[in-house]
Amino acid sequence: MKKAERILGIVALSLFVLGIISKSMHWPSSGILLGLFVLCFNFGYLPLQLIRERRQVSSLLDRSYLIFRFITLFIVLLGFMFKIQHWPGAGIMLFLGTYMIPLLIAFYFYMRIKGRSLIPFQLSDLILAVLAYSIHLFISWSSVSPQVVNGYVVLDEQYSKLNAGLMTANQLIYSSFDSTAIASNEEILESIRELRVLSAEMQRMTDTLKAEFISHFYTDPTGKDFDMSTASSSLLASTSESFYFFLEGGRGAELKADLEDYMEGIQKIQQRHQLPAMLISSGFDLDDVSDRWGNTYTWEQHMFNRTPIASVITTLSWIDQVVLLTERGVQNQLTNQLDQTETLGMLQELANNESQLAIDLKENEILRISQQKELQRIQLEKSVSELNQRNTLTALAFAGIVFVLILLSISTRAYLLKQKANKKLALQKDEISAKNSELSIRNEEILAQRDEIEAQRDELEAQRDELEAQRNLVQNHKDQIEKTHNEISSSIDYAMRLQDAMLPSPALLEKHFSGHLIFFRPKQKVSGDFYWWTSYEGSLVIAVADCTGHGVPGAFMSLLGASLLKEIVNREGITTPGRILDRLREEVIAALDQKGSMNEQKDGMDMSLVCIDPENLACRFAGAYNPLYLLRRGQLSSYRADLMPISYYEEMRPFKTTEIQLEAGDQLYMFSDGYVDQFGGEQRKKFKSRKFRQVITEYADLSMPRQQQVLSDTIREWQGNHEQTDDMVILGIRI
Repeated sequence: MKKAERILGIVALSLFVLGIISKSMHWPSSGILLGLFVLCFNFGYLPLQLIRERRQVSSLLDRSYLIFRFITLFIVLLGFMFKIQHWPGAGIMLFLGTYMIPLLIAFYFYMRIKGRSLIPFQLSDLILAVLAYSIHLFISWSSVSPQVVNGYVVLDEQYSKLNAGLMTANQLIYSSFDSTAIASNEEILESIRELRVLSAEMQRMTDTLKAEFISHFYTDPTGKDFDMSTASSSLLASTSESFYFFLEGGRGAELKADLEDYMEGIQKIQQRHQLPAMLISSGFDLDDVSDRWGNTYTWEQHMFNRTPIASVITTLSWIDQVVLLTERGVQNQLTNQLDQTETLGMLQELANNESQLAIDLKENEILRISQQKELQRIQLEKSVSELNQRNTLTALAFAGIVFVLILLSISTRAYLLKQKANKKLALQKDEISAKNSELSIRNEEILAQRDEIEAQRDELEAQRDELEAQRNLVQNHKDQIEKTHNEISSSIDYAMRLQDAMLPSPALLEKHFSGHLIFFRPKQKVSGDFYWWTSYEGSLVIAVADCTGHGVPGAFMSLLGASLLKEIVNREGITTPGRILDRLREEVIAALDQKGSMNEQKDGMDMSLVCIDPENLACRFAGAYNPLYLLRRGQLSSYRADLMPISYYEEMRPFKTTEIQLEAGDQLYMFSDGYVDQFGGEQRKKFKSRKFRQVITEYADLSMPRQQQVLSDTIREWQGNHEQTDDMVILGIRI
């Protein structure tokens, strides 16, 4: 148990150090590593240490100390895991830990002063307490201050109000343009419409990006929208979501590309009308930036790396405001280029609103400048906070490495000393025993060796004879198995040739149809699926069947089905599909002597069968579980089969016959369930009928041989390295 305890302790501390380093570097594995550290430490190392040490003490005071130490460390580390995972309850546990850790340290020194030597106090006790307190400090120092978060919340509210006013003002101007006929300035009006589309698309993109980002960390079962003013400060101060969404997820690069396209569109409008260059915004400087340490960052890294949620939402609102202000500026410049005679009506319409709007925009511009200054102050405070966090995390990581090295050195030294003492005691014991019995052993050793050599010789001879007999027996078995295997293989090959001979020639299909495909892939050499057709009195009877089982048992059923179909159609003259299936079911029940008893084998077959008159393009269909697909001008129709097999069934009704009027170019598909039931893909799921219908619909314009190749390639790619599930047969004809 002590060895397992030591291993768990080393593994847990190693996970802690790696997690702290990953957290400081903002690697995505930090949460997993720190969570594994807590689970390994709380549910592995600490319980084993408590059990082992309780066995070594007897007094109530000693046991109280051990239990209090276990509870303290368990609560602090569990609160640590809840904190990094943003689970509720972390604050309560860390609050308790803040007061329990000093009590634990005081309890420890009290026990040392009292001289309670029965408890195996070690340096690891103090290290564990310091480690727990370091975790608590790490959590306290690695968060953005509430003042910064509140500043972002206030800025976002102001941006939202200003954006609503700017949007209303811009829409008033667009409405004026729409209601005023200016025939001679169509190029300017076209540019205004282009500006309207550019701005609306950019605002839609930022709104969508903000909604997707919020959905990553906020869900409300009541459907209530996210509100920064009511959200918790700990959530708004979280920085990991922005890293994963904008940098790992690539959405920051997409936003940068959209901003570049937007700026390019604005510049084209300015160049088209030779407008004076205007200042869009310093925030749209999308070039790389460098910090004071010489590190270079891309625009998206500068804006969204280690950025709190509140800052990200505020930044997106700020981008909306810059877009609206830019839209307003270009509107004014384009309006100034309109002829005075043509803009008189529009200016008269805006006269009542323009003065107040100008005042509002001026106030908005002044407020925007003050907001930018406030944002710069907050970003500066954030940079200082991030620098302090980086230094703190680096110190914690270094302290954790030192802790691990100390524990490793202590454990290694104790283990080596113990091993050395054990070896020394063993050598001394062996030397004493050897000296006491050396003479007697030597005399008996010679006799024992002689007897042993003789016994080994006899044993070797007996083993040699036994091995020869076993070798001969194995060889005989091998020869017999090979002979049996060859006989079975020959029989199966012969059965395969018989089944191939049973299958009809495609010449009849080539004569009456413009194209056909036959996809036939048995799971083994012989198949339980088969296809069959014949011509009788000018009509073609075509069937595709799926017999019970596959391999040799299924092949027997397929031979029985083909021979019975030939008897029913060619000799009895029955060409109605429903009646053919009724007669086939009667013959199968009679041949297999099925009576419906409980222990009786449910052997039989599923089938789809059509009777086609090539002259009148008339088709009749009946099916037992297997449907018929009709593809006409790109639209796929499915004709359902009766849900009962061709064998004994609890409720045996007559099979229904469906009349279908065909048209030139129609494509009919008949198939077994082996294709759609094939397992494959990354998650090892069935191919399903929906994908099968998509394949034949998508490639319906190809020739039938090309469709057959597409079906083969599709199922081979889907199957991959998985075993074939069942026999497969697909028959397609083009009218």
